[in-house]
Amino acid sequence: MIGVILAAGVGSRLRPMTNNKPKCLVTTAGKPILQYQIDAYKEAGIDELIIIVGYEGGAIREYCKHIKDIKIQIIENRDYEITNNMYSLHLAKELAAGKSFILNNADLSIDSSIVKRLLEHEAENAIAVDRSLFNEESMKVTVRDSGTISNISKKILEHESYACSIDFYKFSKEASTIFFNEINRIIEEEKNLKDWTEVAMQRLFQAEKLDFWACDISGLDWVEVDNYDDLALSDRKFSKLDDKLKDIESILFDLDGTVYVGNQVITGASQAIAMLQAKGKNIYFLSNNSSKSKLDYVERLKNIGIECSASQIVLSTDGLISHLAHERVDNIHVLGTNSLKKTLLDEGFQIDSAKPEYVVVGYDTELSYQKLITACKYINEGTDILATHCDVFCPSEHGPIPDIGATLEMIRLTTGKSPKKIFGKPASEMVEPLIKAFKLDPNKTLIVGDRLHTDILMSKNLSCYGMLVLSGESTRDQLENSDIKPDFVLNSIADL
Repeated sequence: MIGVILAAGVGSRLRPMTNNKPKCLVTTAGKPILQYQIDAYKEAGIDELIIIVGYEGGAIREYCKHIKDIKIQIIENRDYEITNNMYSLHLAKELAAGKSFILNNADLSIDSSIVKRLLEHEAENAIAVDRSLFNEESMKVTVRDSGTISNISKKILEHESYACSIDFYKFSKEASTIFFNEINRIIEEEKNLKDWTEVAMQRLFQAEKLDFWACDISGLDWVEVDNYDDLALSDRKFSKLDDKLKDIESILFDLDGTVYVGNQVITGASQAIAMLQAKGKNIYFLSNNSSKSKLDYVERLKNIGIECSASQIVLSTDGLISHLAHERVDNIHVLGTNSLKKTLLDEGFQIDSAKPEYVVVGYDTELSYQKLITACKYINEGTDILATHCDVFCPSEHGPIPDIGATLEMIRLTTGKSPKKIFGKPASEMVEPLIKAFKLDPNKTLIVGDRLHTDILMSKNLSCYGMLVLSGESTRDQLENSDIKPDFVLNSIADL
């Protein structure tokens, strides 16, 4: 028994991710789609695969060349743009015709036991089907009273359907010969290069020339990935989010880009947080935005239906204040909002000293040119810079707007000086006091945010779970090419 994987398609509905890679190498839950299939074949004890490639086939060759524990032969469909997957399979006839094989399309994330389940099914010829759902986009099958499959088509109506095919097919040697003869007739005699393999199956089933049975894999996870919605479903299923969420005790939510974007609230955010609170989760909120105080955030969250206390808010200023206290600093100059100045003043710091030990730079939504002049004067005299955080821009309902990182770059270009220390995400010290104060278990803590390089990187630094939401800065396309990988991905926290 060998495996045959059809992987020549373009995957245009996943662009721009598939601009430079085939769909089967798009990652879901941290693993390329193709690897799910390879792992399933390995678990079933199959040690030989044939993969027919086309679009960006070189990337599949490169990916497979280091896989040594299963033999992989690559066949190239150079005409992938004007043919379909039946033609791709036709190219493998010398290697597969007359042999027992399992056939599948390469765009499926699957449970690793699916191939084994199909292989162990009592029928020599079988189709892996899921009887628990009806999917308009999937191939469906009908069966005769005898149990043999009578038809396979996407056009089968729900009341006629026995089950949805998951595009995994087991052929005996005899069935393989009959199947390839029919494919040869369609390709060579009828000159039809643009049909699905299932068209050949349909002809044979309806003419009762092939007896196939349904192998029900209901209860095992599988997703046919055609578009971004499918990819989101695959990310969720194969990251085991819903199971793991049961064991998570504490959830730290980023705010801007996650709970709201600028002045626009993420639809369903307050309901999702209320649901988690009702389930007994400890909820906290994180923000690098140093332009507001904790009480400002408590009031803002209350206005959108989220009740919390100041003790549940963690800001980038927390790490700054802790550092200044540890260093026994009294005198500083603050380039920031009145709210930031008041916060630091309330903590006992002299915020407008003529001889500051540090120039503290925050996200200043009240910035003026005179404030920049004064800050640069002290920096030019040799005063070191401390920055509350490093975000270059802040998401808003109008798109990105300049954040502290843009201000720091302007200061660097002007004075040649960069901050001696930067607080806030992704620095783990921002939330370490919270972890200690409330005795949070990092292994049962989830950080949720919209930025890979701050929120998700912080989760890695703290050995917590990290969830990327696609409601703010980072996109699914950026995640695909990032070295920073979250444990979970959702379109928004409403999906919780």
